[in-house]
Amino acid sequence: MALDASTPLDLSSLDELRAALDTLAAGFDDLPDVDATVSGEAGMAAVLSQVAERMQDNFPYFHPLYAGQMLKPPHPVARLAYALSQWINPNNHALDGGRASSRMEKEAVAALAAMVGWETHLGHLTSGGTMANLEALWVARNVNPGTTVVASDQAHYTHSRISAVLGMDFEAIPGDRYGRMNLDALEARLR
Repeated sequence: MALDASTPLDLSSLDELRAALDTLAAGFDDLPDVDATVSGEAGMAAVLSQVAERMQDNFPYFHPLYAGQMLKPPHPVARLAYALSQWINPNNHALDGGRASSRMEKEAVAALAAMVGWETHLGHLTSGGTMANLEALWVARNVNPGTTVVASDQAHYTHSRISAVLGMDFEAIPGDRYGRMNLDALEARLR
């Protein structure tokens, strides 16, 4: 399939990425000149072409007719912002490793908290639900050592797997056909 205006993959945003990269680069104009030659640059096209061909063996999550899973590509501005950040690869683990991106992360977390009415909050962004579950259970284990994790038997499988990784006991509480946890079973377990 040739890439043109009818291609379902968004290609027009690449112009926006180039403009944003130019803006980003302008912020570092005062640095001394260096040889920016990329080692192995000659083979990059071949490697990227091979990766692109191999990636064709994925489901077409991006296509509006694909409804097999809840996966969809990120909004174009999110995809572009992620690509833009990869040019400098900031480290948000410590504030001095990613000052600007850490501030943006705090702003995003505050906006998410505000959406549910929280004025006081603490958190950060993760790569997805699995990492979020890992961190939440790690915190729970450290705040309440020896506590057993209980969740619906219809909870995401990462809860039981991550509990095992963290050395925590996990118990599934039965759910009904509507996906609701059996409150009588939960109450009996909590007793």
